[in-house]
Amino acid sequence: MQLKARHKTAGIIVGAALLLAAPYLAPYQALATQMLIFAIFAIGFDILFGYTGLLSFGHAAFFGLGAYGTGLSLIHLTSSVPLALGLGILLAVLVAVPMGFLSTQRHGIYFAMVTLAFAQLIYFIAFQWRSLTGGDDGLQGVPRPSLGPVDLSSDLVYYYFVLLMFILALVVGVRVIRSPFGRVLQALRENGDRAMSVGYDPRKYKLISFVISAGFAALAGGLYAMLQNFVPLFSLGLDLSGEIVLMTLVGGMGTIYGPVVGAMAIVYVKDFLSSQTDVWPLIMGLLYVVSVMTFRRGVVKELKERLLKS
Repeated sequence: MQLKARHKTAGIIVGAALLLAAPYLAPYQALATQMLIFAIFAIGFDILFGYTGLLSFGHAAFFGLGAYGTGLSLIHLTSSVPLALGLGILLAVLVAVPMGFLSTQRHGIYFAMVTLAFAQLIYFIAFQWRSLTGGDDGLQGVPRPSLGPVDLSSDLVYYYFVLLMFILALVVGVRVIRSPFGRVLQALRENGDRAMSVGYDPRKYKLISFVISAGFAALAGGLYAMLQNFVPLFSLGLDLSGEIVLMTLVGGMGTIYGPVVGAMAIVYVKDFLSSQTDVWPLIMGLLYVVSVMTFRRGVVKELKERLLKS
């Protein structure tokens, strides 16, 4: 037990040191920020996929809605960063409630297909509504205003702002999964019929998990829009929905910390390979296959168990 506690403390110290130094270790500061943003996305997705057992193929819809909601708010409504992020999250949550309600009426692959269909519908609306979203050119000119006396226009300052958001998201995510509500989600994942037999309503809990996960995705999307100063249409696309699934699988679903590591590693490796070769998608595909076949329960979970056995 003491050895396990020492490993945990050492891991937290090393992780904190790496996060604080990341802007100086990464090839450029915006890349370190992007790694944190996708880590926030992965925390929320793991609550739904890893802890509730619901595989969504449409979560890019909430990432994109958060990005468009935040971007449009900053362009047309307000210069307040918290308010713009809140409006982006609100937009995604308002869409997530009916989408989650209808999707959770189905199970397994049918749930995944329904979420995919909704996401494609939202993508098509954004593509056609050019006057509002910019269509396939994306939403241009998203500002990055100051946060009170803090000037967020500096990439370094913005990194530490996103780091603060990441820590808050991590704390909230851990609180959710360790709460009685989180225990019910895990019970539903393991045996839905048994959980229902003791009085829990599976649809209600799954819907709440779906909406919470959408909120995390929207926060990540809003931060992404401010980082890039525009919102690309692919932020709503199927490719992004697939990537977040792979990030969670590679890191280790149902571990919170695993998807964080998976997301950050994949963003880094993808950026590195794309700057070196044109065949980077092929290499990324091979890496996905090797990592999933070698670490079937995720890199973090497998390494953690092997470390504790040694």
